[in-house]
Amino acid sequence: MPTGTCPECDADVHVDLDTDKGEIVSCEECGTDLEVVGLDPVELDIVEEESLDEDEDEDEY
Repeated sequence: MPTGTCPECDADVHVDLDTDKGEIVSCEECGTDLEVVGLDPVELDIVEEESLDEDEDEDEY
């Protein structure tokens, strides 16, 4: 199973073999939502809360 490193707490984060770039996974250690930004090797980036809020606002209209 591919593994990336959480940029928040440096824990190993396992991702499924069929995971694609742009998918969101959660770190089991700290609970941070992470976006898959690279696949070979697996690279993870913290999801900005602001971008989640903007998506929610667009859905309300």
